[in-house]
Amino acid sequence: MTSPDPDSRTRAADILQARLEDRRMSRLNKAVRVVSSYAIALVSGGTDELLPGMDLVVTRIDTGAEVLRVAAGQPQEADHMLQATRRDLDEMSVSQFVAAWRPAG
Repeated sequence: MTSPDPDSRTRAADILQARLEDRRMSRLNKAVRVVSSYAIALVSGGTDELLPGMDLVVTRIDTGAEVLRVAAGQPQEADHMLQATRRDLDEMSVSQFVAAWRPAG
């Protein structure tokens, strides 16, 4: 007889934490995006879509090991995603959280 998966009973927020980080990209790529974004803004009143965005990063509290990293968009969108993630961490088990948030594939 196998014991139940302990992750199915453990609240995810007791094991995992979420935060936002600047998106990982090379300095050259980041510079090109910033310059392009400003050029578009000057010409058309543009947008900040080309600016380097944020990543949502979920790590284990005990080891700091990264469990999940997903693109979270620009700061306002990223903040909404962070709040939703923290709510899910508080309400779901570890297994439920991983199943809900891990990208398919």
